[in-house]
Amino acid sequence: MQETGSLRVRVFTSRAQLPIEGASVILAGPIVNGRRELLSIQRTDSSGVAGAITLNAPDNALSQDPGNASPFASYSLVVEHPGYYTAIYDGIQVFSGVQTVQDVSLIPLPQPQFPGGRTIPPVIVTPQTL
Repeated sequence: MQETGSLRVRVFTSRAQLPIEGASVILAGPIVNGRRELLSIQRTDSSGVAGAITLNAPDNALSQDPGNASPFASYSLVVEHPGYYTAIYDGIQVFSGVQTVQDVSLIPLPQPQFPGGRTIPPVIVTPQTL
């Protein structure tokens, strides 16, 4: 029987760790024959959390003998949301019987500056001729 672990992703912004709702969390497996397998696409909830995603992991016994195969499975993660830079994580370690929590801090995209120092130009709504 295949061993499994799980991955939970927590997405936030700023040092205050404000959660980001609706971020796309895309998980891929390790590179095999030059390709990655898409494993999961989720959106974060109002707490900025996606998961827990159950994933294959090697037997814990591998961690007892140094020099053998790796005692964890490696996965890749892409997290994106409009208005933020995309975050890419490679080599996320998932151990058998353990829930890994990966924190992802997204950085806001810069706001464009317009003449007069305004961030966004005002929208002028013209009166309707009824």
